[in-house]
Amino acid sequence: MKKTSWLSVALLVLLLPSLPGMAQTPLDLQGPIVTWNNPGENTCWQIDRRHPDLGLVVSAEDPSGVKQGTMWMKAGHHTFTRDRSTWSRIWGRTYVRDGSAPASVRETIMIPMLGRAEGEYSFIVEFADMARHNTRYAVRHISVDFSAPTVAITSPADGRIVCRDKNLYVDVSAADSGCGIHAVQLYLNAVTSTTPVAVDASVPYQLVIPKERFSGDSLRIIVQAIDKAGRSSQAEITVRPTRICLVRAVR
Repeated sequence: MKKTSWLSVALLVLLLPSLPGMAQTPLDLQGPIVTWNNPGENTCWQIDRRHPDLGLVVSAEDPSGVKQGTMWMKAGHHTFTRDRSTWSRIWGRTYVRDGSAPASVRETIMIPMLGRAEGEYSFIVEFADMARHNTRYAVRHISVDFSAPTVAITSPADGRIVCRDKNLYVDVSAADSGCGIHAVQLYLNAVTSTTPVAVDASVPYQLVIPKERFSGDSLRIIVQAIDKAGRSSQAEITVRPTRICLVRAVR
């Protein structure tokens, strides 16, 4: 009789998961699915007094429940590391209530950036689940920009006489300590909404004015440097086209 009772108990244990209406809890061996929703990788953000914060949007989901989330940041370009002793913990939240946690979470985290150094920052966000405290992470690299780029025309010099029968090469120096230079554009006489005369997006910046564009006794050359945050700066010179260069020596 005793042997029969033990067999009955064993059969009941085996049958319990398949009984109708009986809830089954799947074995959760992986950490939450972590998504960095915004901003995108290598994004450049304008920071100023009207917009002093960097907005980060992250989400996580896990069938056993999302237990907690944490975020760290560090200046410069860095990859994932478990040693975060040199990183700054900028956000953290626990989601457990009455022994349970939500299956998915979405967070918008505002990070004050005004007053920090311009340039690139690395962020690590990590979420843990309820099952075994499994964790997963996501890394993002974002640059912040506080000011417009610097730009100068290094050649030709302002007021220089140039030849009408030759293309004119304009050398430009441009820099941006925040997100970097997107492109340098060249206009003649005025910056308009029309297509610029020339564009260069790589260092060293050199733009060419075709000789067909020379007219009049003076020509105003304007260069505009645009950084990756959308800010821009201008520099200009005036040159004097001449026909003297067209004269050829006769032997």
